[in-house]
Amino acid sequence: MVYNKLVSIVAAGLILSGSIYAKDLANVDGVAITEKDFDALKQQVPNFDFDKLTAEQKTNLINQKINEILIENAAKKEKIEDTKEYKEALENIKKQLLINGWQQKIAQEVSKMKIPESELKEFYDKNPRQFVQQEGQARHILVKTKEDAEKIIAELKKAGKSRVEQKFIELANKNTIDPNAQKAQNGGDLGTFQKNQMVPEFADAVFNLKEGTFTMEPVKTEYGYHVIYLIKKSDAKTISFADAKQGIENMFKERKFQELIQQKIQDLRSKAKITINQ
Repeated sequence: MVYNKLVSIVAAGLILSGSIYAKDLANVDGVAITEKDFDALKQQVPNFDFDKLTAEQKTNLINQKINEILIENAAKKEKIEDTKEYKEALENIKKQLLINGWQQKIAQEVSKMKIPESELKEFYDKNPRQFVQQEGQARHILVKTKEDAEKIIAELKKAGKSRVEQKFIELANKNTIDPNAQKAQNGGDLGTFQKNQMVPEFADAVFNLKEGTFTMEPVKTEYGYHVIYLIKKSDAKTISFADAKQGIENMFKERKFQELIQQKIQDLRSKAKITINQ
């Protein structure tokens, strides 16, 4: 009697639990749609929470899922699963899942590794510029030759302090070979960026400028020659080792992951019979 009562209580709890966590949001030809159907979104948006969506957003998601179920059912009726294209695509997906699973297993191995703190600290000490936080906003004009950059600088010098930024915008829209700036026609505006996001030559030139001034000499990088105008910059702040440590460790593990992948691939290749037909 007590046993039966206990079973009833547990069963009731499971039913109640299921009703809470698998609440039907809609029903399509007998197929229930629950919040669990949107779990895949959590992989794309880690902070996704269905309960925090607006009523309109929830309705849109539910309608999207309804459409997917209707299309899926229609595809089954049309025997899409029996087509050659479907079967080939499914095989390709299975192969990719195997590759992803193999890589994920190695990633899990690497995640358990312990990187000595002394190695992390050594990297921190040897790469001080990577741990300086300083934000800036600048414009630039990218050209192919030093001579082209010098001509632009000469034009800017003639503009006068009150008109120099406007002149810079005009020259950037006309002369830059930066494809993004060419398309946007935004006067070479790079938006806001961190110092350590830029190549060293460019970053040093930008943050050595005073606001509202431009480089008096061409700045050479792997991309060509730049003329740079500084709009604004923040004060420099050095990230402490304590705050940087986790990021350094993640970087070390990412490198180790790539190394292990390459080592294992080379090992597999050495044991396989491979013929490449040119």
